[in-house]
Amino acid sequence: MYERTLLFLDFDGVLHPQHEEQQVPEDVAFCQLPRLEALLRDFSEVEVVISSTWREQVKLESLKRHFSDDIAARIIGTTPVVNAGNSVLFHRREIEILQWLADSGVTNSRWCALDDAHWQFLHHKENLVACKSYLGFDTDAENRLRGVFTKLRVHRPSRDVAPADANLRK
Repeated sequence: MYERTLLFLDFDGVLHPQHEEQQVPEDVAFCQLPRLEALLRDFSEVEVVISSTWREQVKLESLKRHFSDDIAARIIGTTPVVNAGNSVLFHRREIEILQWLADSGVTNSRWCALDDAHWQFLHHKENLVACKSYLGFDTDAENRLRGVFTKLRVHRPSRDVAPADANLRK
């Protein structure tokens, strides 16, 4: 069994190519989702928090409907919306993720973001797996995310098994 890892997930430019200022065509929407879901099935310790701007218009339960049931069950929330007023906040996504971590009382630093907007991250770029917005979650991004999840994997000792040296101390 492994310790929990969090994935902060963007949609546009990740689960499908970005369509600037246009609605994503139905035949393209979520075209990269099967690839992501297959990877997530290899890492059962990963829970998902939606950081996409879709969360500003669509309720969490509706967002989950785009995912297979087993993956939807691992979506635990959405990041808060940080209002920058009239100014552009270039690392807003990173601030929203850090706010979610603080609000949730998570001290676990095992998290990564899957996003196409690298400029949305200032201090935690090492936690970002960036996709090419015109491709989304392609093979390259998949391999990089798999590497991150593998690196973040931490075994949790089973409560049913005594430590290896327990018998030596008797």
